[in-house]
Amino acid sequence: MEIKINVKHNFKKIDKIVSELPRKISESVEEILKNIQGYAIKLERGHNSEGILIELVDVLNNEIKGRVFANPEKFIAKDSEGNDTNYLFFEYFGTGSYAEMDHIGKSKHFKETGYTEWYIPKNKVLRPLSYPVKIINGKEFYVATGAKPNHFMSDAEFKTREENIEIVKAKINELFEEACK
Repeated sequence: MEIKINVKHNFKKIDKIVSELPRKISESVEEILKNIQGYAIKLERGHNSEGILIELVDVLNNEIKGRVFANPEKFIAKDSEGNDTNYLFFEYFGTGSYAEMDHIGKSKHFKETGYTEWYIPKNKVLRPLSYPVKIINGKEFYVATGAKPNHFMSDAEFKTREENIEIVKAKINELFEEACK
């Protein structure tokens, strides 16, 4: 008795999967970066879409890397005299009693209050602040007490983890469906 088995190998489909996988993974990484960026923009207090950027760093050598980052140059507030103040690190790490980093203020009152209260001249800010106002020598000052840290970048990464896993799964499934037609 003789048995004959015909096996049909379709190496073209396998070759297509092998050749297209890096492109699909690259697309996944880019979509994941955009997803994290979107969440970070929503979580950042000013919703600074120009300051939270993505960059696909490397797609060579079978490594695909990217990053989502906050550009400090885009987190600038101008006072009424046109002076620039970078607020990125203040928002991210908090200020006053909430500060997670060393305090940078040097005023006597700031030090005396244990780095928890400082004065901001009311005429130097462009928009009203939610701090109480105190009059000193006939001039109005906001009495600032600190802001809680807002870790919008790391929070965005953690909040999107499950979605990002699903993005990769969907791209790989898409590849198999295309290759196995």
